[in-house]
Amino acid sequence: MPDDFIQSLLLEHTQVESLDWPSDNVVWITRKGHPPFQAAILKLHLVSAEHVEPFLNGPVSVVANFPKVGKWTGPAIDKCEANGKAWGQWKILLRAINSESPETTENPEIAFSRRALRQHSRVQGVSFEFDHLLLVHHENGKALRVALLYEYDLTGDDVRCARDNLGEFDVLLKTNPNGSILSEAHEVAEALGAKVFGIRDTLGYLTRGDF
Repeated sequence: MPDDFIQSLLLEHTQVESLDWPSDNVVWITRKGHPPFQAAILKLHLVSAEHVEPFLNGPVSVVANFPKVGKWTGPAIDKCEANGKAWGQWKILLRAINSESPETTENPEIAFSRRALRQHSRVQGVSFEFDHLLLVHHENGKALRVALLYEYDLTGDDVRCARDNLGEFDVLLKTNPNGSILSEAHEVAEALGAKVFGIRDTLGYLTRGDF
């Protein structure tokens, strides 16, 4: 049986007309303004490649993970993208419902940062370690671990929580263009052997390449 809470959340969406569940974690979503599509819904704290493999060769357009605190591993993301599946946490499914092409739906926070880093003239490639931890391969031969964090005013505690959640990183990129990076955030990052930047300063750091 499908999760009653998830069912009720989906039916609350203004564009959802009806739902049909072929299995406990796969749902056909009939929409008011666009053609129906199929989504897989996971409920995991860490999504690995093995969890997405059952959905890669079928009609699923979106693989969504329900817990807000859940993470995606790089291999799981790579498999979804290689097979034309949208991936992400719960909000990605809600965005997909409004989209003409659900399978191309992206988390704008991650997509913008990833694209900006990948297009930098001194960057040779960008890959995922986790959904919010990118590995940026620089032309100087080094790879920077860039953590993404969406906060308004970035505090020292935010930096420490990012370290706990994502592991070691070289740069913490504040993805929210509003607000500020507080001095305590820089102090904590320095103590952890890392930098804290917004997108502009991150790109400047990559231009200098002195790391």
